[in-house]
Amino acid sequence: MTKREISERLLSYFPDLEKRDLDYLVDQFFELLAGALKEEKIIELRGFGVLKVIKTRSYMFNNPRNLQRYYLKNKVRTVFTMGKELKERLNSPLYAGLDLGTQTFRMLLGKKVGEDVFFLTSFRENVRLGEGIADQGILSESAIERAIFALEKFKSLMEEYEVRNYYAVGTAVFRRAKNARDFLARVERELGLRVEVLSPEREANLTLEGIKFGLKKLQIGFNRALIVDLGGGSTEFILLEGEEPVWVKSLDLGVVLLRDTFRLRYPVTKKTLQSIRDYIRDQLSVLPEEPFECLIITGGSASLLGRLDLRLQRYEPARLHGHRVTMERIEKLIQRIGELTLPRIRSIKGMEEGREDITLPGLLVYAEILRKFKKEELIISEYGILEASLLCLLRRYN
Repeated sequence: MTKREISERLLSYFPDLEKRDLDYLVDQFFELLAGALKEEKIIELRGFGVLKVIKTRSYMFNNPRNLQRYYLKNKVRTVFTMGKELKERLNSPLYAGLDLGTQTFRMLLGKKVGEDVFFLTSFRENVRLGEGIADQGILSESAIERAIFALEKFKSLMEEYEVRNYYAVGTAVFRRAKNARDFLARVERELGLRVEVLSPEREANLTLEGIKFGLKKLQIGFNRALIVDLGGGSTEFILLEGEEPVWVKSLDLGVVLLRDTFRLRYPVTKKTLQSIRDYIRDQLSVLPEEPFECLIITGGSASLLGRLDLRLQRYEPARLHGHRVTMERIEKLIQRIGELTLPRIRSIKGMEEGREDITLPGLLVYAEILRKFKKEELIISEYGILEASLLCLLRRYN
């Protein structure tokens, strides 16, 4: 990792600071380290290790080629001794959690050291497995091949990182597709990967577990919160009071299903937009209108909303987690995206490749949820079912 990469990583955690200020801080940090080592001081970085300077002994050296003898003066070199905590983190095994959704397949690698859980790196593939399922009710051959290709990549990565155990979960698309069992049997036969198809209740509970883990990092104070996990084929709603769910609802309302049901073509007419809004409102009408303080969203559409609002070039979970988006900002995005062609939507700053045609349905769902519950903003959580799948696995094996 270079100093530039360190500076960019810090920017994700401290977005209010200027890039040049972070570059300066990183430079000064390494200048301090270099200065201390020149003075032969011992540098201890708690939880990481110790840096110190040692001197080698002077000695006589015989060159076997010319039989000449040389005097080699002592040298100074820097030695790094790894700390106990870092050694434990490096030597503990990696585990993988996989979330296979209607639009996106995701994999998260992590490990547990003592009581601490570390989410280390994640991978995602826009598979579009649910493409066309609204009309045909089955997984298409092209979608299946994309899914197999993505899972082959995930398996290769697990082998590369020497992952010992994994937990893979499948959501709405596997509950809906008539040929889902055949597809999963092929995955197990060809790749040796087993996938657990979650019931709506199990999916909601896993989502809640991931959300609760992430909320501890946000330190948001509330008595009641509505959790919304908008996916490609369904949406899970959880009214949370303290740490316990009051009610859990799952609706057949997903961004891929909306796109396919209305056969969206861009630009989108005002009449089509209103028709989608009316449909979403009818679907949401079954939800109890109980009071709560904050609305928290999670999932791929939530991350994309944050990226568009912050105009991020790449996925930066540290900046997205806890980000608030207002109703006004969502409505402006709806108006802008609805007027563009797909090629122009792809070029919007913050757009994720492969989600350009399902962005608008997601924004409309969020806008109508805010309108139904008379809220002016929502909060993005980057923790959800993917993180919960890994937490379940770590708990099982530790």
